[in-house]
Amino acid sequence: MKKNPTASNEQDRLKALDSYSIMDTLSEIDYDSITQLASYICNTPISLVSLLDKDRQWFKSSVGLEVKETPKSFSFCQYAIMGDEVYEVQNALEDTLFSDNPLVTGNPDIRFYAGAPLKDSEGYNLGTLCVIDTVPRELTDLQKNALKLLANQVINLLQLRRKNLQLIDSQKEFKNFVELSKDLVCIANIDGTFHKVNPTFITVLGYSREELEGKLFVDFIHPDDLEKTYKEVEKLANGEKTLSFVNRYKCKNGAYISLSWRSTPDPETGNLYSIARDITLEIEKQEELINISTELSAILNATEFSIISSDLDGVIKQFNRGAEKLLGYKAEDVEGKITPEIFHIKEEVVKRAEELSIELGREIEPGYDTFVVKAREFGIADSQEWSYVRKDGTTFPMRLSVTAIKNKEGEITGYLGIAKDVTKEKEAELNLLNSNKLLDEAESIAKTGSWKFDLKSNNLIWSKGHYAIFEFEQITVDKLNEAYRSRIYPDDLSILDELSNNILKTGEDFKINYRIIFPDNRIKYILEIGAPYKNEKGEIIGLQGSVQDVTEKTIAEQKIQEKSKEVLDIRAALDESSIVSITDVNGVFTFVNDNFCKISKYNKDELIGQNQRMISNYLPVEFAKNILREVVNGKIWKGNIRNRAKDGSLYWEKTAIVPFTDTNGKVYQYIAISADISQQKLAQENLKYALIDLEKNNKELDQFAYVVSHDLKAPLRAINNLAEWIVEDMPEMPEDVKNNLGLLRGRILRMENLINGVLDYSRIGRTHIEMETIDIKLMLDQIVETIVPNKDFEVSIADKIPQIFDAKILLYQVFSNIIGNAVKYNDKEIGEIECVYIELPDFHQFKISDNGPGIPKEYQERVFGVFQTIEARDKKESTGIGLSIVKKIIEEKGGDIYIESVESSGTSFIFTIPK
Repeated sequence: MKKNPTASNEQDRLKALDSYSIMDTLSEIDYDSITQLASYICNTPISLVSLLDKDRQWFKSSVGLEVKETPKSFSFCQYAIMGDEVYEVQNALEDTLFSDNPLVTGNPDIRFYAGAPLKDSEGYNLGTLCVIDTVPRELTDLQKNALKLLANQVINLLQLRRKNLQLIDSQKEFKNFVELSKDLVCIANIDGTFHKVNPTFITVLGYSREELEGKLFVDFIHPDDLEKTYKEVEKLANGEKTLSFVNRYKCKNGAYISLSWRSTPDPETGNLYSIARDITLEIEKQEELINISTELSAILNATEFSIISSDLDGVIKQFNRGAEKLLGYKAEDVEGKITPEIFHIKEEVVKRAEELSIELGREIEPGYDTFVVKAREFGIADSQEWSYVRKDGTTFPMRLSVTAIKNKEGEITGYLGIAKDVTKEKEAELNLLNSNKLLDEAESIAKTGSWKFDLKSNNLIWSKGHYAIFEFEQITVDKLNEAYRSRIYPDDLSILDELSNNILKTGEDFKINYRIIFPDNRIKYILEIGAPYKNEKGEIIGLQGSVQDVTEKTIAEQKIQEKSKEVLDIRAALDESSIVSITDVNGVFTFVNDNFCKISKYNKDELIGQNQRMISNYLPVEFAKNILREVVNGKIWKGNIRNRAKDGSLYWEKTAIVPFTDTNGKVYQYIAISADISQQKLAQENLKYALIDLEKNNKELDQFAYVVSHDLKAPLRAINNLAEWIVEDMPEMPEDVKNNLGLLRGRILRMENLINGVLDYSRIGRTHIEMETIDIKLMLDQIVETIVPNKDFEVSIADKIPQIFDAKILLYQVFSNIIGNAVKYNDKEIGEIECVYIELPDFHQFKISDNGPGIPKEYQERVFGVFQTIEARDKKESTGIGLSIVKKIIEEKGGDIYIESVESSGTSFIFTIPK
């Protein structure tokens, strides 16, 4: 299927064709002459001026063809207008584009076609000048060139037609303009008479056409304006081409109107073409405006506002007295000379320009445009705060509103800036901000907040402090109530709802405590105080009030209640267990408990209101003064006091007297808490006498021990000496006799050691021994060197053993006894002794271990008894008193000793000494 060609500018081409108003017009000889000439030159039977619109080709002129148009889709010309040269089809039957075309297969049986495009001055191909034949053929170059020239002539005819039409339209428009114009239009002859006047001229002046045309125009001018009018007309003789002047014309009714003239002479005829406008009302309005302007100027100059008007370029036109007063300039200094930019800080203008650039989406240069762009482009007043700079360089804050000044046609002629000094408002605003800040700080410090609830809108408003208490960020008023209810402790929500309903019914103020709970299960206690507020009809329209976070207070009150109970319990306990009395600063009883009455044998009525000296008056004067000096200065006195009961008997109390002071530190009462120590004092007295007796007995015991030691040791020494003499005198004695004498001397030595041990044991705790700093490591080294054989023993002593402040001789006895036993009873080829030190919080702990035979569990307590041994004394020489001395020394010091042992694997003696 063939596709018809379409020009890329087809729509514009059709509009261009329409502008010639040629389609469907009658035949014209000029066009027919061209087609006849084309047929003659090209020797073809058919010649056409073909114009193509949207759906058809129409023939403005035709030779050899009767039809006036054919469908565009059948036309050869639609292909011809696609180029600029002559389009030629030599044999349509052989051309695939046209072989089946109805104009080829049927009448008029086209075989040959040649078309020159009709291209107008705008470049649009409107149609063709074409020639057609019923037999195949080909044009010569001369024929093609002639066809193009003829096509140009067709275009010239078309363009001439369009110009004629435009001229006719212009003439009609001019005539209509003159006839319909609301202005007065006239033509004056060279002799000064009206040649033509338009209807408006007649209507405005009230004369008929006959009364005006042919009459001198000066006959209608106001006598006072004649001279001025003549001078204006004389200007034409001086070569001026246009006159503009105002004069007054007389109407038929005798009244004068003011006309504004604009006149131009015709250089050929000398006629004067003039247009006048009736400006009578404008002059009246102008006079009225002048009067109004005068009044307005007076008003503007009376105001304290700065009012500045400027033209489109920003040059100041008006500068009122308010501006003079505020800015320090005189009107004559600025009007017509400068722009308002001089009153502004450059940095503020630059910043505002940047803001406007972002807002308007285009670059706004800092300058006068910054102030007027919104008023100019959006017709709105642009109100901003600026810092104005006075003539002396000082600045002050202003609120400037800029609006556009428009004429009656709505055209902007300038701009008006009205500025108000907002220094006081700024100070008030700052004070308000400071007040709000102080209020916020006060709410924060006091943990308070305020609220308001509108019943109609269900909107809730909170202060900043309220948000802080409930730990919410800012929430919109329509959602705040829901958030508020979500914070209320579930058990308290129904109580609040019930309270709200009661308030709406009764209109009463309210005060309530409730709890709020947070997502992390923290609880706050809230005190809320509020009241309903009403409209002018007395109807409740909302609620308002304040909240306070009383969590700390509530918890404190709870603690106080707990402490109060505790105090009551303590008081009850004191009443039950102690002797309690309270006196004022003068020593007068204001309270006594039952225990006080019991021990003093007075009843309460006998004591209350009486001075405490009734039971303590006999105390030594200096002792009583010492007590008084302490307590009157607010100090607690503690000590023992002996008082006298009602029956004259004496009793002892261990007493603490506590002074109570007021907020100024002044003592206002004393409380005495005592315990009955009469029995304790009696026991101390008895103990004193018992100690005296004990000391006497100890002295007697020491004397007895000395006598016993001396009397027992004397015979032992004599027996030992006798045994030594016998050995010396009988060197050749029998072996059994010699062994018996050795056994005798051993028993004597054991007996002497036993006596010494008993004496040492009896002296422990009774004999004063000086304390000194002891190097335990050095002491152990000395003991090992003295009593441990170098051979057959391996000894390990801890490196880090601190120095100890204690009785050196006693610790030496402890270590030497334990280590001596380890040596004495060791049954291994290589004996091992280890001394370990462990520091405890309040004690020094030592552990002495050996690898001896061990001590069975049943003997581990027994070995610390006096005269106790595990093996027979004949087998191992021992007094059985060494470990008992060790235990007694350690326990006298407040320490402890025990044994850890595994039989056949060794023994550990573990003991502690207080620090």
